[in-house]
Amino acid sequence: MFTSPNYAKSQSSGGKSIRLSRISDYATGRTLVVPLDHSVTVGPLGMADHANSLVHTLAQAGTNAVVLHRGRAKHVDPAHFARMGLIVHLSAGTTRSMDLDSKVLVGGVEDALRIGADAVSVHVNIGSSTEREQLQDFGRVSHECETLGVPLLAMMYARGPLRGDLPSDAAELKHLAAIATDLGADLVKLDYSGTPESMREVAESCPLPICVAGGPPLEDVDAHALALGAEILSSGVAGLSFGRNVFEARNPYAVASALARMMHSPQESASRSELEIA
Repeated sequence: MFTSPNYAKSQSSGGKSIRLSRISDYATGRTLVVPLDHSVTVGPLGMADHANSLVHTLAQAGTNAVVLHRGRAKHVDPAHFARMGLIVHLSAGTTRSMDLDSKVLVGGVEDALRIGADAVSVHVNIGSSTEREQLQDFGRVSHECETLGVPLLAMMYARGPLRGDLPSDAAELKHLAAIATDLGADLVKLDYSGTPESMREVAESCPLPICVAGGPPLEDVDAHALALGAEILSSGVAGLSFGRNVFEARNPYAVASALARMMHSPQESASRSELEIA
């Protein structure tokens, strides 16, 4: 299961411990998560079978878990999850909304378990006009997860009309991590603070395993993903949660496999030549 300097295994129930071990590397306790829930927000990520083909590729590459909405997960061959965990996302919002920071629950923990999920995730925008409702939803899902023994990944962001588009600093990220901890999450996804030193401060303030988001893709996604991944991992966090920086790469298999090797075999460097895999 996940490990971090401040994480006590006894804090997880038996069911949660077993399921956490399915979405992380047994030897290192670290995880590479690839979110594929973006289609609700922005539209299709490819052809009709894109989810099935992407999940197959990611499983072959050594990804530890993917994030999908429950309806999309039904269009993925269950065999792909023999070697990779499934996290079902319970929150939704779209770029067509009048409130871009609003998120609502569109599923429950039991729904996720029925399709074979190993964990669930919720998205919370602190500072949004619907912060109160989003926190209430978080609390309800957390209670359900405790009852059913299901790990909860909290995707915590500082977004809202009063803060603009400023990047989150270490102090803000510490607050987001504290909210996730206090409301019962088992893992927390955060934006990157900008430097390994400041991200290490965030990790040292939080008893939960932290997965750091890759953010929007930049030019030359493949090389950018590896460089950013190496930089983030040097801060000592428990994992990476890279979506667009993997599935929008020129070679998603090469990027995911290089990140997985970097994650679980730190002594191996991911050279640019690894991106030449056909």
